[in-house]
Amino acid sequence: MNRRVFLLGTACTCAATILQEHLHAMSSWVAAAPNTAALRQAGYRADKILACYTGAHQLLAEPIASSMIADTFSMIAAGNDLKFSNRLRPAPDVFDFQAGDADIAWSEQHKLLFRGHCLVWWNALPNWFDSYVNAGNARQVMIDHITKTVEHYAGRVFSWDVVNEAIYHDNRPDGLRRKPWLDFIGPDYIDIAFHTAHAADPKAKLVLNECYIEHDTPAEKSRRESLLALATGLRRSGVPITHIGVQGHLRGNTPLDKPGMTEFCKRLRGAGLEIMITELDVDTINVPADQQQQVVAAKYGEFLDLVGPYVKIITFEALRDDPAYPRNPDGGILCRNLFGVDYQPGRVYDSVVDSLKRLATHSVADFQE
Repeated sequence: MNRRVFLLGTACTCAATILQEHLHAMSSWVAAAPNTAALRQAGYRADKILACYTGAHQLLAEPIASSMIADTFSMIAAGNDLKFSNRLRPAPDVFDFQAGDADIAWSEQHKLLFRGHCLVWWNALPNWFDSYVNAGNARQVMIDHITKTVEHYAGRVFSWDVVNEAIYHDNRPDGLRRKPWLDFIGPDYIDIAFHTAHAADPKAKLVLNECYIEHDTPAEKSRRESLLALATGLRRSGVPITHIGVQGHLRGNTPLDKPGMTEFCKRLRGAGLEIMITELDVDTINVPADQQQQVVAAKYGEFLDLVGPYVKIITFEALRDDPAYPRNPDGGILCRNLFGVDYQPGRVYDSVVDSLKRLATHSVADFQE
């Protein structure tokens, strides 16, 4: 189950139920793990770290998926197991690291890097949050959560998404999202979060992760400018931020803003900030059923050609098209990924491999011509 499903409120809070659902889905068909050497080799030759979102449910209950992840990728990211949510924080004074511990132990067993997601977010907060957190205690609640979580895994996590989706259209000149953290603490909650994470693990890379900045629409252009101003301002003021996460939740029916994204990447790199692609997938909303495979595959390639030259790490939102995903009105999978429901590669896989091959043989200037 991926994090778009979580965001839509369909993620289950009970680990046992998640495992049961996935095992039931697997029992309805038999699939063989494909040979993913082409993707692995293309990533290596392009000098990219390829990563995949996953979690304890998939790593422990889907042997085909876990084998493919171990064989294909150099990093995994926690999808839902380390969010500030019911799973990790079942009560104000309780931390349940069981799922996160399983994720990191698996990554270490298979010699993969690990990315933690996410420490501070506006969504998926625990059930007790609204009745417990207020302007008087929010700062300490946030600091305690970050400190205990990052210290628990200190030295074992390559990077943390420290603040996730800080930008929104809340009628503020700075573009910052108000609820809940800004309303409780003020805009410096972002500075505090990064300084706290750095103090808990000085070696971890620290990421400001943001969504919906890639397309050629007024709203996404505005969001991109707000993110750029925030990121460069944090950097200038000495906040220990190292990376900007470009989520890459792409829409098959909306053009990318190629000039805008190119300028955005250049300015971030010029400010001394690295860039990651952190949640790459493509949805098929309002794309005719008979065109979806072609449109989605083309959008993956187009985006990687555009942003790939500026990034080292490319994280895919999910390994495969899960049978439990929400569906389009036409019955098709809502968000398409590297592999189909049966774990077999298709046009998306081929498009990503081809783009990585281009990245291995061309410079940034070549892609801008």
